[in-house]
Order: sequence, then C-alpha cells, then structure tokens
Amino acid sequence: MPTIIAKPFDHEMQRCLSEVTSAYHAGELSTKELSELPEEIYIIEAEDTMVGYGVVWEYDNGKQLIQKAEQDYFSADERYLEKDFYIDIKSKKDFIFIEALDVLKEYENKGYAASFMNWLKAKYPSKRMYVYTLDKSRNFWFKQNFEVLGSTAWMTFN
Repeated sequence: MPTIIAKPFDHEMQRCLSEVTSAYHAGELSTKELSELPEEIYIIEAEDTMVGYGVVWEYDNGKQLIQKAEQDYFSADERYLEKDFYIDIKSKKDFIFIEALDVLKEYENKGYAASFMNWLKAKYPSKRMYVYTLDKSRNFWFKQNFEVLGSTAWMTFN
C-alpha cells in the first residue's frame, strides 16, 4: 500500500523532478516559477521510494481556474471550443483542480494512481474535482468515475 506525503514544492523539489525522466509532467514542473506552483506537492511512495506524485490546487472560485486554464491550456484562438468549461466553472466555489498525477513508468499499472485518487477523494469528500485530460489518460479518469465536461478535454468528479 503506497503512502502519500505532502512536501514543500520548492526549488529542492523542482531539482528532484528535473532528474525524473520517466514521468510526463516532471520536466515542465521543474522549470516553472514557484509562483506558478502550489505550496505543496504530494509524493506517492512505496517502500520509501518515490513512485509518483500529484499536483493539486484548491480554488475558492471558478475565476481562478479560468485564469490558469487560459494561461496554461487554451490558445486565444481556440477558447471558443471550451465554452462548456466556461459555463460549468464560472460560478463554482471551493473545488479542486488536479494539475498533474504521474506515476513513474517503471511503476505503472500497479494501482498507485488509483490509490492516490482514493486518498484524494477521502481527503476532499464533498469537493468537486476537475482535471484536464490527455487522450491516453481518459480511461483512467473514467475508471475513477470522472465525467467529460461537455465537448472539452476537461473531466469532473462529484
């Protein structure tokens, strides 16, 4: 059974992520400004070894996620394709955004990501959750009972 440990998302953690070559978001997260990262990163450990990590934001209102989405996910000329996202999120309050959930390649398919999601759902039992998905990860999110948000790449739970 893995352990989830909250650690400061500081320069030392970014240095650690810069050395990870078998996870999708590690390189990107290692070069972001600290102001663009949450205060903590959740490390998934098994037998004292990092097998993955999760980056989660807690937001008070939809405008915060809209700003992040426009900065990190939407190009200006394609925002019209995300109308279902804007309609759903604009009036939401007190929710979670999962920016990254990565399991290192050598530890994939061992239930670590599902364990992380079970932990996250227990930590925030009544909060709505959002994730911007990639085609290759959609089946995982469906297994976690997330639903597609209209005709977008966004998925939501709760």
